[in-house]
Amino acid sequence: MLFLRLGLRLVSARPACRPRRYSTPAGLTALINRVAPEATVGVREAVLWPGRPDMCRLAEDAQGLHLAATLGDDQVIGVVSLFVDGAAARFRKFAVLEAHRGAGVGSRLLQAAEAEAASAGAAHIDCDARAEMAAYYEKRGYAAAGPPFAKYADSEQLYATMRKPLDDDE
Repeated sequence: MLFLRLGLRLVSARPACRPRRYSTPAGLTALINRVAPEATVGVREAVLWPGRPDMCRLAEDAQGLHLAATLGDDQVIGVVSLFVDGAAARFRKFAVLEAHRGAGVGSRLLQAAEAEAASAGAAHIDCDARAEMAAYYEKRGYAAAGPPFAKYADSEQLYATMRKPLDDDE
């Protein structure tokens, strides 16, 4: 496996959810699995913070559950990291390589993170979405949970906290 050749390890050999085949633009199959935090960094940097590896690792990565969409050759094409604290869940660093967008890979990663959060007892799931991506989350049942804000002092990028209930009580 590529993960092993790169010195990375799978956290769990089982898929995070029922395996589902995705048609990628190249006609390949993608699966979602739990992975070690290190397996997420390459896609995080390529999509979210090109040239800024310092922004691609989280201090709390060791406490998170990390999911990756991989192709048959174990090439990571999408990632999301989930952090659950009681009834609250938050996902961070959600990214899909540009060549694989529009094929349902991101939606399936998001569904897997939501299922993992609900399974862990979370009542809702949040993320800090880039403001221009708010519509993506709204189409998937999320709503803004506050006004847009600047998250990083050295960036003009605005973010919006998006929230989705995971049970019928909210």
